[in-house]
Amino acid sequence: MSSDINNDFQHFKDPNTEQTKISELADQFPEAPAYRFGIIGVGQCGNNMAATFYETGYRRVLLLNTAKADLDSVKINATKLALDKQGAGKDPEIGRERVEAKATKIRTEMSRIFEGKADKIIVCFGLGGGTGSGGGPEVIRLAKEMMKERGGNPEEDVIAIVTLPEPSLDGPRQCFNALIAYSKIDKLGIPVLTVDNAQIRKVIGTTFGENWPRMNRWVVKTFHQFNAYAARQSSIAVFDAQDFNDVLSRGRFIFSAFRIPELNDRYVIGNVLADHLEKSLFARTKLSTANAAACLMLLNEPAVRDKSMDDISSAFEELNNIMKPNSTLHRGIYLEEVPPLKDGTAPPDLFCYVMLGGLDHPMGTLETLFGKAKSFSDEYSSVSAFLATA
Repeated sequence: MSSDINNDFQHFKDPNTEQTKISELADQFPEAPAYRFGIIGVGQCGNNMAATFYETGYRRVLLLNTAKADLDSVKINATKLALDKQGAGKDPEIGRERVEAKATKIRTEMSRIFEGKADKIIVCFGLGGGTGSGGGPEVIRLAKEMMKERGGNPEEDVIAIVTLPEPSLDGPRQCFNALIAYSKIDKLGIPVLTVDNAQIRKVIGTTFGENWPRMNRWVVKTFHQFNAYAARQSSIAVFDAQDFNDVLSRGRFIFSAFRIPELNDRYVIGNVLADHLEKSLFARTKLSTANAAACLMLLNEPAVRDKSMDDISSAFEELNNIMKPNSTLHRGIYLEEVPPLKDGTAPPDLFCYVMLGGLDHPMGTLETLFGKAKSFSDEYSSVSAFLATA
């Protein structure tokens, strides 16, 4: 009898869902970070970013896509839900409709994977196509509802990592899709990290098959450093979980990372910091609109024993000069014996990680998108009109 029941039950399983076992969902890190992040990837771009989180060690991952073939191509042991088989064809309405049609199933999988096991949820998707630009904002709404039901703060505990198309390569429709989707995300009132494909090509290069994976790895691993160090102690200056949350919760944010081979000029850190923030992979925005920052310094203890706070203070001074008056700067300073780099070279004296929060819209990037989107539709007269009415 039980055999028949089990056989009958198979007919009620969703054939478009591949599930991970609950026992396989523990994050894989040497030390527990400050926050357990649940990750949702929507569409091909979002799936690839989510897969990078998985490979970094975050194992509470859900992948959603309207193209089953694209979903199958992501080779990680995470739950995958096919919203359709044929894709969305750059039509956001199809992406939105497919998410709405599968909303109950998506909620079920989110509850199974995240409930009681994720402090925050990150939703990753691209803004140029159909699945991400149409379905991504709807998935954010579902994630916010879940966090609210759990008694959390939906405007802080759900974060979006999104990617903008490149106007010189992508079509007017993708640029139009991106502006519509961006405005929808803005109205959801959550923290957003906006990656700019044009900056990726400019900063990383154009090697086929490697520039986007490199970007994904850099974004995820740098973000993880903030989460990891927010759980570590320091005898000098501690950057804790509340500090990390404070910068994230301010809204739009960016970050950067760099190394100083030899700490022999006390002004070099401030100069390099400003240069890296200006040339980041993220959408172009005015850094002066930031109202919070985090600056983490990992100092190679054997090499800096004769150094003092004066030798690193230019970084903090530069950040205070960049941001609005009366902004908040969180510092974390960690002395560790850093091993040689992977190529065998000696470790640098300093690794620095910087995050700015509370930024204004990246109007420079959005204006470039709008310039191309006008040839697809003249429904909106300016970027401001998108932001106000979409």
